[in-house]
Amino acid sequence: MRDNNKHFWVFTFVAFVFVLVTGTNTNNLAFAQSTSEFTVLTGEQLNSPLGLTMLEKIEQSKKILADLMAGKQSAVITEQQKFVEEQRKIAKERLQVDLEQMNHKYRDYTPRAAFSKFLAGVNSTHHGIYWDQFNYMDNKVQLARKAMNEVLENGGTYQEARQAFFKIASTTRVELIQVNQDLNIKYGFADPEIQKAFDKYGKLPRTEK
Repeated sequence: MRDNNKHFWVFTFVAFVFVLVTGTNTNNLAFAQSTSEFTVLTGEQLNSPLGLTMLEKIEQSKKILADLMAGKQSAVITEQQKFVEEQRKIAKERLQVDLEQMNHKYRDYTPRAAFSKFLAGVNSTHHGIYWDQFNYMDNKVQLARKAMNEVLENGGTYQEARQAFFKIASTTRVELIQVNQDLNIKYGFADPEIQKAFDKYGKLPRTEK
């Protein structure tokens, strides 16, 4: 039971860190997204040449996407339009390369890398359950980010996008308890029959004398 409690509190901490890192107000943070990882620039990094270049490219990308969504393609594309479209394509490709290089540079500061360092000091017997807990939250955040981007792409406000993100990324205590219980059974840290005695809040039912 002590292992179960320890696993639960680590799981709770992982959930908190995920939502905190990915849901921070963009007034204080600048995000550089790729298809699989993200980079966070904070503090002095925002004022560094690299940080300023990154912010500039993000703004360029926003303008490109906004232009593409706002304008309607005419039936006949002129040579000038072809040139503009080609330049936009090149700019997007260069931006993607820059983002990938940035993510590679800061790969040791991603949540996965930080969690891996944390597990380096934990008995390897528990690595499996902790990685399943991490991946559970990681999947929730990926789905939440997808929902947030869909709201923005469909013309929704930033506030609506944040609400969509937190609706999916948020995890209740009951959900954490259930997932932790299932994983403890999966890895042999808990007996399935004994776990049935606990309610959805992880407590034994009271018996009246």
